[in-house]
Amino acid sequence: MFILKVVTYSATIAAAIFFAFWELRLKRQLTDGEARPVERVSDPGVINDLSERMRREQALRYLPKQALFKLRMIVVLKFLLVAILIAEVIILQR
Repeated sequence: MFILKVVTYSATIAAAIFFAFWELRLKRQLTDGEARPVERVSDPGVINDLSERMRREQALRYLPKQALFKLRMIVVLKFLLVAILIAEVIILQR
């Protein structure tokens, strides 16, 4: 029974991580042209990375509806898998 739990949890977590990385890759692909980096000498690495991510998130607003629909579906699948994992933990703990 323990092995079944481990395999079930691992498969669900792996699928959720897969969709999370797919979401990040899709965001990067969709916003490559819109999020142009602003080069400042005074920006340290962490702040520069955060500002780039913020520019990418702002650029998502101006994307076509089809691209946003695909991105939203991936996000919904990711959260659905997290909800399934929570349900698995509750059910399989008995």
